[in-house]
Order: sequence, then C-alpha cells, then structure tokens
Amino acid sequence: MARHLILMDAFKGSISSKEAAEAVASGIQAHDPTATIDYSPVADGGEGTLDVYLALGYEEKTAMTMDLADRPCEIEYAVKDAEAVIEVARICGLPMRRGEDDPVRMNTRGVGRLIAQLRDQGITHIRLALGGTGTTDGGLGLLAEVGCRLHDTMGEPISFHTNPLLETHAIQCPTYPVRLEALVDVTAPYHGPDGPAYLFGPQKGLLPDEVARLDQQLERIGTLLGLENVKGAGAAGGLGGAIYALGGAIVPGAKTILQHLRVAERMKQADYVWTGEGRVDRQSQIGKLPGEVTRMAKVAGVPCLILAGIVEEKMPQALDCRSIHADQPITLDPEQTKIRMQEQACKWLEELSLKQG
Repeated sequence: MARHLILMDAFKGSISSKEAAEAVASGIQAHDPTATIDYSPVADGGEGTLDVYLALGYEEKTAMTMDLADRPCEIEYAVKDAEAVIEVARICGLPMRRGEDDPVRMNTRGVGRLIAQLRDQGITHIRLALGGTGTTDGGLGLLAEVGCRLHDTMGEPISFHTNPLLETHAIQCPTYPVRLEALVDVTAPYHGPDGPAYLFGPQKGLLPDEVARLDQQLERIGTLLGLENVKGAGAAGGLGGAIYALGGAIVPGAKTILQHLRVAERMKQADYVWTGEGRVDRQSQIGKLPGEVTRMAKVAGVPCLILAGIVEEKMPQALDCRSIHADQPITLDPEQTKIRMQEQACKWLEELSLKQG
C-alpha cells in the first residue's frame, strides 16, 4: 500500500490547487485503490494562498475597499485571532483591469485601505500574498493609505491624477504599528533590468517608454526608502518594497506556506510526492512551489513527480524529479484539464509499477 503526498499548485485559468490535487488523487486511486492519499491546498504567495489559510482554520470575512482603478470592490480575506491574510490579487489583480483602464495609472491604494481598516479593528499581524497584481506603482498607493506623506515637486500632497510613482518627489514613512509580512514568489529588486517595471511591466500592458519612466522613478524612490539590494522588493510592482519600508518582512511564500502545513513532517510518511503547476519553467526553480517541494523531497529522500500543463524547462536532475506534461496546453476547460491529469497520473504509476516489478 503506497502512500502519496500531493501538493499541486493552481493551474492558472483552469483549476484550483484543491481541484488539481483531487484530480491526481483520482488517477492514483484508479491505478491503486489501496493507496493512501494525503493532500492540501497549497500556494507560493499568489493565487490560492487564501484557500490554504482557510483550510488551516482561518475564518473568511469580507470588506469593502477599492480596486486597482479606484473602483469600489468587496473582497474576501482570512482572520484568526489577531492575524489576517490578504490575497492582494483579489484587490488589484491583473484580471480586474478593464479594457478602458490605463495600465500606467493602476495603483495599490485599495490594499493600503484594507490594511488600515484591519489595524483599526485590532489586527496586529497581516500576511499579504503578493502574486498576480496588475500594478507598477512601487507600492506608493498602499503607503499613502496607511499614513505615509507623499509630496510632489511643489511640496504639496500628490493628487493621484496619475500613477503615484510619477507624482511623488518626497516621501516620509513612519514604522507601522502592525506586523506586516509579504509572501513573495520572486526575488526581484525594486528597480533595474530585473525589477518590476522591466520584468513584469509589459505583461501588465506598459509600453517601452512607460516602462523606462516608471523604472527611473522606482530607482529614485527606492533610494529614498532605502530599498537598494532588498531581495523581493520588486514583487507585485514594488509592493514588496513598500511593505519593507513600513518595517515589514519579505519572506518566500512557498517555503513559509509549506512550513505552516508541516510538509517536511508529512513527507517522512510518504512513498511518493506529487507537485506541479500550469507551466514549469526556469521560474519554477526560483521561489515557486514546485521548486520548493522538489528540494524538500530531495532532502527527505522521497521520489518526486511533477505534473504540468506545459514544461518549458525540466527541473535539474540533481533534484531527482521527473516531469511529465499534458498533450495540449492548459487552455483546456477545467473539466478536460482534470481528466487529463487523472489519466497522466494513472499512466505514470502504471509505468513505475512495471519498472519496479
């Protein structure tokens, strides 16, 4: 009777982490009805992070704030005692942008507004999952909402008529009275070729000249806030740097979440570990969930298997992890994606059984 630990990331645009794990479990049990299955919703600081904490006993609540274009929006977050978890993409995620929205003007004020509300309610520790945003404002929208003073070249408070990053000439930020923790899946700096404007700006709709202007401002603001050489400061368009400037911590999302789920302990009971995501590429090895799971499996001495919609670059052989991918891209509808994953898992276990036999 084999024991399987399943830790699947969400397949963006298709199925959630929980649905992916259930699909793999179905494939395993179709091949081996006696198999023991252990799975959890997992995430790396982006989509699905809220579901992880809700599964850990946090309570779901709702609040009104505003989206990345300053429109009122109601969002869900999680609370346990005096701790709260915010999935930032639910407030200023790229899918929330509308066709008429100017990508340059998108901002993080709504995130700051929710933080301020939670502070007033007595919350003392806030975890923010930073993946999937549609903003590149250096987190200045957030800073303005939590009490930092942002002034233009005339010494006047900025107007927010455009991206606050382009308006701000001087900034003063006190240490924030709430413990803030940014869960990130990238180590991008606050500015430069590997910073948020150049690395992620084009996929958020920014044109080359806009990318250059915003990066120039990120460099200047980064100097004012002391963000030089801070890894992860560029996460979520610079939101990581803003949280750091408030005295917060930037932590690796995948590693932090897997610790909360006691994955290292659970791996000791497993014969196989399964992981995966929609697209396995170079980024999967750097801060993403599959990379962290494979490293942990290597340490535990447990065979690790990856299921993916698309494999652009396989995991290094040193990680002892085998990758397989769907016959078609992950733009399949959710039900077809689940069926494909069930079939792949079952087929793979059959191959492994034949080899071991």
